[in-house]
Amino acid sequence: MKAQEKMDRMIEIFSKMNEKSKWTDDRVLMMAASVYVVKNRPFEVDRYIELCDYIKEETGVFSYLKSTMRFTVAAWLDTRFDDPKSAFRKYSEVYETMISKGFKRTPFTYIAALVMLEHHDDLDDWISRALTVYERMKQEHPFITSKDDYPLAVVLSEGEGEIDPLIEGMEEIYSGLHKKGFMVGNNLQFMSHMLSMDKEHSTSDLIDRVVHISDQMKRASLKVKGMHYPDVGLLVLMDDVNRLDDIRTVRDQLNKTSKYRWHRDLNYKLAVQIVLSDSLDQLEMTETSLLTSMEVIMQAQQTTMMAGAIGVAATADGGGA
Repeated sequence: MKAQEKMDRMIEIFSKMNEKSKWTDDRVLMMAASVYVVKNRPFEVDRYIELCDYIKEETGVFSYLKSTMRFTVAAWLDTRFDDPKSAFRKYSEVYETMISKGFKRTPFTYIAALVMLEHHDDLDDWISRALTVYERMKQEHPFITSKDDYPLAVVLSEGEGEIDPLIEGMEEIYSGLHKKGFMVGNNLQFMSHMLSMDKEHSTSDLIDRVVHISDQMKRASLKVKGMHYPDVGLLVLMDDVNRLDDIRTVRDQLNKTSKYRWHRDLNYKLAVQIVLSDSLDQLEMTETSLLTSMEVIMQAQQTTMMAGAIGVAATADGGGA
Protein backbone atom coordinates (compact mmCIF):
# COMPACT_ATOMS: atom_id res chain seq x y z
CA MET A 1 0.00 0.00 0.00
CA LYS A 2 1.50 3.33 -1.09
CA ALA A 3 1.89 6.38 1.15
CA GLN A 4 -1.10 8.19 -0.37
CA GLU A 5 -3.31 5.15 0.17
CA LYS A 6 -2.00 4.77 3.73
CA MET A 7 -2.81 8.40 4.48
CA ASP A 8 -6.34 8.07 3.07
CA ARG A 9 -6.88 4.89 5.08
CA MET A 10 -5.60 6.52 8.27
CA ILE A 11 -8.04 9.40 7.86
CA GLU A 12 -10.87 6.94 7.24
CA ILE A 13 -9.99 4.90 10.35
CA PHE A 14 -9.75 8.07 12.43
CA SER A 15 -13.20 9.16 11.25
CA LYS A 16 -14.71 5.83 12.32
CA MET A 17 -13.00 6.04 15.71
CA ASN A 18 -14.13 9.62 16.13
CA GLU A 19 -17.75 8.73 15.45
CA LYS A 20 -17.67 6.21 18.31
CA SER A 21 -15.60 8.31 20.73
CA LYS A 22 -16.54 11.92 20.07
CA TRP A 23 -15.26 13.17 23.42
CA THR A 24 -11.79 11.66 23.07
CA ASP A 25 -8.99 14.06 22.13
CA ASP A 26 -8.59 13.99 18.35
CA ARG A 27 -4.82 13.64 18.60
CA VAL A 28 -5.11 10.40 20.55
CA LEU A 29 -7.37 8.85 17.93
CA MET A 30 -5.17 10.15 15.13
CA MET A 31 -2.22 8.34 16.66
CA ALA A 32 -4.26 5.19 17.27
CA ALA A 33 -5.43 5.21 13.64
CA SER A 34 -1.84 5.51 12.44
CA VAL A 35 -0.92 2.30 14.30
CA TYR A 36 -3.20 0.29 12.00
CA VAL A 37 -1.68 1.93 8.94
CA VAL A 38 1.95 1.55 10.02
CA LYS A 39 1.36 -2.10 10.89
CA ASN A 40 -0.80 -2.56 7.76
CA ARG A 41 -3.59 -4.41 9.59
CA PRO A 42 -7.38 -4.46 9.05
CA PHE A 43 -9.59 -2.29 11.23
CA GLU A 44 -13.05 -3.07 12.62
CA VAL A 45 -14.41 -0.19 14.66
CA ASP A 46 -16.77 -2.23 16.88
CA ARG A 47 -14.00 -4.72 17.73
CA TYR A 48 -11.66 -1.83 18.52
CA ILE A 49 -14.11 0.05 20.77
CA GLU A 50 -15.01 -3.17 22.58
CA LEU A 51 -11.31 -3.76 23.27
CA CYS A 52 -10.88 -0.18 24.55
CA ASP A 53 -13.84 -0.71 26.91
CA TYR A 54 -12.46 -4.08 28.03
CA ILE A 55 -9.09 -2.52 28.91
CA LYS A 56 -10.81 0.22 30.90
CA GLU A 57 -12.92 -2.31 32.83
CA GLU A 58 -10.00 -4.63 33.57
CA THR A 59 -7.58 -2.04 34.92
CA GLY A 60 -7.14 -0.62 38.39
CA VAL A 61 -8.98 2.52 39.37
CA PHE A 62 -5.79 4.64 39.23
CA SER A 63 -4.28 3.03 36.16
CA TYR A 64 -3.03 5.17 33.29
CA LEU A 65 -5.08 2.85 31.09
CA LYS A 66 -8.24 4.38 32.51
CA SER A 67 -7.22 7.48 30.57
CA THR A 68 -6.82 8.01 26.84
CA MET A 69 -3.70 5.82 26.95
CA ARG A 70 -5.94 2.80 26.39
CA PHE A 71 -6.81 3.89 22.86
CA THR A 72 -3.24 3.51 21.60
CA VAL A 73 -2.61 0.36 23.65
CA ALA A 74 -5.77 -1.19 22.21
CA ALA A 75 -4.60 -0.35 18.69
CA TRP A 76 -1.20 -1.94 19.36
CA LEU A 77 -2.73 -5.16 20.75
CA ASP A 78 -5.39 -5.36 18.05
CA THR A 79 -2.81 -5.11 15.27
CA ARG A 80 -0.46 -7.72 16.71
CA PHE A 81 -2.56 -10.49 18.26
CA ASP A 82 -5.45 -12.65 17.06
CA ASP A 83 -6.81 -12.66 20.62
CA PRO A 84 -6.03 -9.16 21.95
CA LYS A 85 -7.97 -9.66 25.20
CA SER A 86 -5.83 -12.66 26.11
CA ALA A 87 -2.76 -10.69 25.07
CA PHE A 88 -3.86 -7.85 27.34
CA ARG A 89 -3.93 -10.18 30.36
CA LYS A 90 -0.37 -11.28 29.58
CA TYR A 91 0.56 -7.66 28.97
CA SER A 92 -0.66 -6.73 32.45
CA GLU A 93 1.53 -9.45 33.93
CA VAL A 94 4.58 -8.18 32.04
CA TYR A 95 3.88 -4.64 33.22
CA GLU A 96 3.58 -5.68 36.86
CA THR A 97 6.78 -7.72 36.61
CA MET A 98 8.57 -4.61 35.34
CA ILE A 99 7.19 -2.62 38.29
CA SER A 100 8.30 -5.27 40.78
CA LYS A 101 11.82 -5.15 39.32
CA GLY A 102 12.20 -1.40 39.64
CA PHE A 103 10.44 0.40 36.79
CA LYS A 104 8.13 3.24 37.85
CA ARG A 105 4.43 3.43 36.98
CA THR A 106 4.32 5.72 33.97
CA PRO A 107 2.69 5.76 30.52
CA PHE A 108 6.10 4.96 29.07
CA THR A 109 6.40 1.81 31.16
CA TYR A 110 3.24 0.60 29.44
CA ILE A 111 4.85 1.20 26.03
CA ALA A 112 8.03 -0.56 27.15
CA ALA A 113 5.90 -3.49 28.35
CA LEU A 114 4.38 -3.75 24.86
CA VAL A 115 7.87 -4.33 23.48
CA MET A 116 8.57 -7.05 26.02
CA LEU A 117 5.16 -8.63 25.48
CA GLU A 118 6.08 -9.68 21.95
CA HIS A 119 9.47 -11.04 22.97
CA HIS A 120 9.15 -12.15 26.59
CA ASP A 121 11.72 -14.97 26.79
CA ASP A 122 14.15 -14.49 29.70
CA LEU A 123 11.99 -11.59 30.86
CA ASP A 124 13.70 -11.12 34.23
CA ASP A 125 17.14 -10.82 32.64
CA TRP A 126 15.88 -8.45 30.00
CA ILE A 127 14.20 -6.20 32.57
CA SER A 128 17.37 -6.05 34.67
CA ARG A 129 19.45 -5.22 31.62
CA ALA A 130 16.98 -2.54 30.50
CA LEU A 131 17.07 -0.90 33.92
CA THR A 132 20.86 -0.91 33.83
CA VAL A 133 20.85 0.73 30.40
CA TYR A 134 18.36 3.34 31.61
CA GLU A 135 20.41 4.13 34.73
CA ARG A 136 23.56 4.50 32.64
CA MET A 137 21.71 6.84 30.30
CA LYS A 138 20.69 8.86 33.34
CA GLN A 139 24.24 8.97 34.68
CA GLU A 140 25.44 10.49 31.42
CA HIS A 141 22.56 13.01 31.16
CA PRO A 142 20.83 13.34 34.54
CA PHE A 143 18.88 16.48 33.64
CA ILE A 144 17.38 15.34 30.35
CA THR A 145 16.89 11.60 30.89
CA SER A 146 13.39 10.85 32.12
CA LYS A 147 10.83 8.07 32.15
CA ASP A 148 9.96 8.74 28.50
CA ASP A 149 13.30 7.05 27.72
CA TYR A 150 12.03 3.71 29.08
CA PRO A 151 10.86 2.29 25.71
CA LEU A 152 14.12 3.05 23.97
CA ALA A 153 16.14 1.64 26.89
CA VAL A 154 14.18 -1.59 26.49
CA VAL A 155 14.84 -1.71 22.74
CA LEU A 156 18.54 -0.98 23.19
CA SER A 157 18.90 -3.61 25.91
CA GLU A 158 17.34 -6.44 23.91
CA GLY A 159 20.57 -7.36 22.14
CA GLU A 160 23.61 -9.05 23.55
CA GLY A 161 26.98 -7.50 24.33
CA GLU A 162 28.48 -5.32 27.02
CA ILE A 163 26.55 -2.27 28.13
CA ASP A 164 29.55 0.05 28.50
CA PRO A 165 30.45 0.06 24.77
CA LEU A 166 26.76 0.62 23.97
CA ILE A 167 26.60 3.72 26.17
CA GLU A 168 29.96 4.96 24.90
CA GLY A 169 28.69 4.69 21.33
CA MET A 170 25.59 6.71 22.19
CA GLU A 171 27.73 9.41 23.79
CA GLU A 172 30.06 9.60 20.79
CA ILE A 173 27.09 10.23 18.52
CA TYR A 174 25.53 12.74 20.93
CA SER A 175 28.70 14.83 21.35
CA GLY A 176 29.56 14.53 17.65
CA LEU A 177 26.17 15.85 16.58
CA HIS A 178 26.36 18.68 19.10
CA LYS A 179 29.68 19.74 17.55
CA LYS A 180 27.89 19.83 14.20
CA GLY A 181 25.40 22.35 15.55
CA PHE A 182 22.55 20.20 16.83
CA MET A 183 20.96 21.46 20.05
CA VAL A 184 21.62 19.45 23.21
CA GLY A 185 18.61 18.04 25.02
CA ASN A 186 16.28 15.08 25.16
CA ASN A 187 15.52 15.12 21.43
CA LEU A 188 19.20 14.91 20.54
CA GLN A 189 19.65 12.15 23.10
CA PHE A 190 16.68 10.29 21.63
CA MET A 191 18.17 10.50 18.13
CA SER A 192 21.62 9.46 19.36
CA HIS A 193 20.19 6.39 21.05
CA MET A 194 18.21 5.51 17.95
CA LEU A 195 21.30 5.74 15.78
CA SER A 196 23.30 3.52 18.15
CA MET A 197 21.07 0.67 16.93
CA ASP A 198 22.84 0.87 13.57
CA LYS A 199 25.73 -1.61 13.75
CA GLU A 200 26.70 -1.37 10.08
CA HIS A 201 28.07 2.18 10.05
CA SER A 202 30.77 3.92 12.07
CA THR A 203 29.96 6.78 14.39
CA SER A 204 31.49 9.31 12.01
CA ASP A 205 29.46 7.89 9.12
CA LEU A 206 26.24 8.15 11.11
CA ILE A 207 26.98 11.75 12.08
CA ASP A 208 27.75 12.64 8.45
CA ARG A 209 24.50 11.00 7.32
CA VAL A 210 22.50 12.99 9.90
CA VAL A 211 24.03 16.22 8.63
CA HIS A 212 23.39 15.25 5.01
CA ILE A 213 19.77 14.22 5.54
CA SER A 214 19.09 17.32 7.67
CA ASP A 215 20.38 19.49 4.83
CA GLN A 216 18.24 17.59 2.33
CA MET A 217 15.17 17.99 4.54
CA LYS A 218 15.67 21.75 4.73
CA ARG A 219 15.94 21.92 0.94
CA ALA A 220 12.68 19.94 0.72
CA SER A 221 10.89 22.51 2.94
CA LEU A 222 10.87 20.16 5.93
CA LYS A 223 11.89 21.94 9.14
CA VAL A 224 14.53 20.40 11.38
CA LYS A 225 13.74 21.84 14.81
CA GLY A 226 14.65 19.97 17.99
CA MET A 227 11.31 18.15 17.99
CA HIS A 228 12.15 16.78 14.54
CA TYR A 229 15.46 15.17 15.50
CA PRO A 230 13.86 11.74 16.04
CA ASP A 231 12.33 12.03 12.57
CA VAL A 232 15.79 12.65 11.14
CA GLY A 233 16.98 9.59 13.04
CA LEU A 234 14.26 7.45 11.46
CA LEU A 235 15.30 8.58 8.00
CA VAL A 236 18.96 7.84 8.74
CA LEU A 237 18.17 4.34 10.02
CA MET A 238 16.09 3.63 6.94
CA ASP A 239 18.74 5.22 4.71
CA ASP A 240 15.88 6.61 2.66
CA VAL A 241 16.42 10.24 1.66
CA ASN A 242 14.50 9.69 -1.58
CA ARG A 243 11.12 9.88 0.16
CA LEU A 244 11.35 13.48 1.37
CA ASP A 245 9.01 14.78 -1.32
CA ASP A 246 6.47 12.11 -0.32
CA ILE A 247 6.74 13.17 3.33
CA ARG A 248 6.16 16.81 2.44
CA THR A 249 3.20 15.90 0.24
CA VAL A 250 1.52 13.79 2.95
CA ARG A 251 2.19 16.45 5.60
CA ASP A 252 0.73 19.21 3.42
CA GLN A 253 -2.37 17.14 2.64
CA LEU A 254 -2.94 16.38 6.31
CA ASN A 255 -2.57 20.09 7.08
CA LYS A 256 -5.53 20.71 4.77
CA THR A 257 -7.69 17.89 6.15
CA SER A 258 -10.56 18.47 8.57
CA LYS A 259 -9.48 18.13 12.21
CA TYR A 260 -5.92 17.22 11.21
CA ARG A 261 -5.30 20.81 10.11
CA TRP A 262 -5.15 21.93 13.75
CA HIS A 263 -2.24 19.62 14.63
CA ARG A 264 0.62 20.47 12.30
CA ASP A 265 3.44 19.17 14.50
CA LEU A 266 1.68 15.83 14.79
CA ASN A 267 1.00 15.79 11.04
CA TYR A 268 4.72 16.14 10.33
CA LYS A 269 5.52 13.08 12.44
CA LEU A 270 2.59 11.09 11.07
CA ALA A 271 3.77 11.87 7.54
CA VAL A 272 7.26 10.55 8.32
CA GLN A 273 5.83 7.40 9.85
CA ILE A 274 3.37 6.75 7.03
CA VAL A 275 5.98 7.15 4.31
CA LEU A 276 8.62 5.11 6.11
CA SER A 277 6.12 2.37 6.89
CA ASP A 278 5.67 2.10 3.13
CA SER A 279 9.43 1.46 2.92
CA LEU A 280 9.25 -0.98 5.86
CA ASP A 281 6.61 -3.00 3.99
CA GLN A 282 9.26 -3.73 1.40
CA LEU A 283 11.88 -5.06 3.83
CA GLU A 284 13.00 -8.66 3.56
CA MET A 285 11.97 -11.09 6.32
CA THR A 286 15.60 -11.15 7.47
CA GLU A 287 15.14 -7.57 8.56
CA THR A 288 12.20 -8.13 10.89
CA SER A 289 14.26 -7.08 13.92
CA LEU A 290 14.72 -3.66 12.34
CA LEU A 291 11.02 -3.57 11.53
CA THR A 292 10.09 -4.22 15.18
CA SER A 293 12.60 -1.67 16.47
CA MET A 294 11.37 0.99 14.06
CA GLU A 295 7.76 0.38 15.08
CA VAL A 296 8.69 0.71 18.76
CA ILE A 297 10.57 3.95 18.08
CA MET A 298 7.54 5.31 16.26
CA GLN A 299 5.28 4.29 19.14
CA ALA A 300 7.67 5.83 21.69
CA GLN A 301 7.58 9.08 19.75
CA GLN A 302 3.80 9.08 19.66
CA THR A 303 3.58 8.43 23.38
CA THR A 304 5.97 11.28 24.08
CA MET A 305 3.80 13.61 22.02
CA MET A 306 0.63 12.36 23.67
CA ALA A 307 2.06 12.80 27.17
CA GLY A 308 3.26 16.29 26.41
CA ALA A 309 0.24 17.43 24.43
CA ILE A 310 -2.67 16.27 26.52
CA GLY A 311 -1.21 15.62 29.94
CA VAL A 312 -1.62 11.85 30.08
CA ALA A 313 1.28 11.76 32.51
CA ALA A 314 -0.78 13.77 34.97
CA THR A 315 -3.67 11.32 35.26
CA ALA A 316 -2.72 9.29 38.30
CA ASP A 317 0.27 7.64 39.91
CA GLY A 318 -1.46 4.62 41.28
CA GLY A 319 -1.96 0.95 40.52
CA GLY A 320 -1.52 -0.44 37.07
CA ALA A 321 -3.73 -2.85 35.20
